[in-house]
Amino acid sequence: MIRETNALTQRELKHWYRSKIQIFVALIQPIVWLGLFGQAFNLGNLGLPPSAIEAAFGTSSYFSYMAIGMLAVIVLFTCMFGGMSIVWDRRFGFLNKLRAAPIPRSSIAISRIFATTVRAMIQMVIVCIIALLFAYVPGLVGLSVNASFSIFDLIGIMIAMFLLAIMFSSMFTAIALKVENQETLFAIVNLLNLPLMFASAALFPTTAMPTWLQDVARYNPLTLAVDSSRQFAFHSSVYTYPWAADLIGLAIIAGLFLLLAIWVAKRTMSAR
Repeated sequence: MIRETNALTQRELKHWYRSKIQIFVALIQPIVWLGLFGQAFNLGNLGLPPSAIEAAFGTSSYFSYMAIGMLAVIVLFTCMFGGMSIVWDRRFGFLNKLRAAPIPRSSIAISRIFATTVRAMIQMVIVCIIALLFAYVPGLVGLSVNASFSIFDLIGIMIAMFLLAIMFSSMFTAIALKVENQETLFAIVNLLNLPLMFASAALFPTTAMPTWLQDVARYNPLTLAVDSSRQFAFHSSVYTYPWAADLIGLAIIAGLFLLLAIWVAKRTMSAR
């Protein structure tokens, strides 16, 4: 199973890094958000005292708050379209070849999940570096982390984003295995992306939301990922759950969706 999974994962990654325009488009969107949305909401320009910003966001600027949220958003966007290759493989008959091949059906799902997760993590790291570099551009606000930020904090952020990537890639892989055409997949993606993003703490604190939306946001996996990541990045006392609870919740949800994707692959890819 390991050999088959590795071969299929390498195939997916080769398709990705050979498509330069796909990488460019995937990166330019969060950069636009960071450069326009993040800079436009520079609350320091409104005359708010640093203490008020610190109390609301747990950090010195809204840009830093949003930049961590954008790490989770780029993971979401990457994983949402990770299942598109499955639809194309079905259209061109490659899935039929896999169905007839003597390989474990679980390797088909796991390879797509691993490939999508690798893509999401690479793009997330690039976006994080760009947000940090903004601090050295005159006139722009950049991502600033706590002065005592350590390798432990970096590992914590990477674990949170990795679990989030596993969860979303598993979810959208399972969906892509069930749908028959790309129009249906696009419709499902467009239905899910905005609610997942805005009903979370990725862009705004949950305390600023209506009570009913706060209840939804607390259980959104995006909230768990950014909540723990901000605790690592800022050592903030403003959080929804302790970071350990966030990571445990993400691990449980990611594990359940991974099992779901494997089960769907076994059901849909069985030879007929």
